[in-house]
Amino acid sequence: MKIVFDPEVPEELREEIKALIENENIESPCPECGAEEIYVALMEGMLDVKCYECGHSFVEIELEESEE
Repeated sequence: MKIVFDPEVPEELREEIKALIENENIESPCPECGAEEIYVALMEGMLDVKCYECGHSFVEIELEESEE
């Protein structure tokens, strides 16, 4: 499975996001179209994990803001 990140997803979060995707047990190929690529987009405090080819949504993950 290949993960493609939207350019707005910060580089320093990508490894953590990959681990989250593995913990969500997202399987490839896509059940809708059979594609092997996953696209991760950042939208208003949410990560949208979907099929790169057809847009089938696997999961949306809410991001928590750290209080530092």
